[in-house]
Amino acid sequence: MLIEFKVENYRSFRDQQLFSLVAGRDNNHPGNLIPCDGFSVAKVAAIYGPNASGKSNLIKALSAVQRFVLASATKMNLGDRIDVSPFRLDAEMRNKPSRFEMTIVVEGTTYVYGFSATPDRVHDEWLSVRKPGGRLSQWVERRFDSETEKTTWQLKGPIKSDAELLKAKTRDNGLLLSRGAELNIEPLSPLFLWFRKSLQILDLSIPPIHLAQETARRMDRNAELRARIVELIRDADFGISGIDVSEAPAFPPLPEDTPDVLREFYSNVQTGLKTHTSKNDLTKFSVTTEHAQHETGEAIRFNLEEDESNGTQRFFAVAGPILDALQNGHVLVIDELDCSMHPKLTRKLIELFQSSEWNSTGAQLIFATHDSSLMQSSLFRRDQIWLTEKRRDGSTDLFSLHDIDSENRPRSSESLEKNYLAGRYGAVPKFGPTLEDLEIQ
Repeated sequence: MLIEFKVENYRSFRDQQLFSLVAGRDNNHPGNLIPCDGFSVAKVAAIYGPNASGKSNLIKALSAVQRFVLASATKMNLGDRIDVSPFRLDAEMRNKPSRFEMTIVVEGTTYVYGFSATPDRVHDEWLSVRKPGGRLSQWVERRFDSETEKTTWQLKGPIKSDAELLKAKTRDNGLLLSRGAELNIEPLSPLFLWFRKSLQILDLSIPPIHLAQETARRMDRNAELRARIVELIRDADFGISGIDVSEAPAFPPLPEDTPDVLREFYSNVQTGLKTHTSKNDLTKFSVTTEHAQHETGEAIRFNLEEDESNGTQRFFAVAGPILDALQNGHVLVIDELDCSMHPKLTRKLIELFQSSEWNSTGAQLIFATHDSSLMQSSLFRRDQIWLTEKRRDGSTDLFSLHDIDSENRPRSSESLEKNYLAGRYGAVPKFGPTLEDLEIQ
């Protein structure tokens, strides 16, 4: 479960910004919340704002943290660059480290984990942990002194006995958390596995081919999930009555008249890919949908990738992660959730996460969107609606409707969509005269 996320000096985030799912003082929609050790967190958060205001950068920041945690110990080598990008519109910030911190809860244990890094090295790393009913205790404090170019370490708690091993094995451009997981340091495993298994980040603005393959793979492995995906898509009014998933050959056969020299080259490529690529990456699936003919009821088969609309493809692609998150209590983060989908369908997906019947595991959905029709007090609490606004210096300001000062804070009874589009809350485009002065005759 994600509690909050802090980001500073990353892309458009110059100053530290806090994205918090902790519920504010708002009595509306108690069913939209998850009880958590004396407080509550939101099941869903929506992020609005004009183009280039920082919505996607927030999701990219979450993705950057996840990628670095998962890759720094096993896929990065000494001297490899770290994928961070500071705020470049301020000369003072360009050479300073980007900084990230996440507070999460895994099986009742709270972890406050963060790091700061420039592209060439990790500067700081810290971890504090609170067991159920206990106090927050610091396990990791790593600090790099740029003047002496030396790193100091303080490792406490259950990882203290492995301190020397961890310090010796953690590279300057790697994270102790990642190295500890690789070395099977058991106390660090739940936090690492949360990044690996419980945080899913999707971008629906890109072609959905890869995501569709992942959903097909899930269907191929899990008959129960397959039935639920078919049911969800059938009920979403795409006219689809059934779905068939079959494994497709990773290496299609060559035409009979292919020259021998090309056959040999093709064979060598196959051998190389099989040697250096996992079986999952080589396994491809063909997805076929069934539509019932109106007059006869005959099942007519369509190829998902070639015959179905972009909206159908994207819904199929996201159906697997959505149902997986709901079943296992994962955090699902989606950029452009409304891409190629009708607003009523997007709303229904949100309602799945806010339903106590469908979401009994504490699953969370975080998404960026331009669909203002979803900005309804009948669907969201004010602390579930977040806005990104570009400041005059080009940096991003991130806030929720609940964060707006008490004089201007929207009432739960007012039309949130209408007032947002009118600019009452900020975070809307500010057009120049070419667009602002247009007159329609």
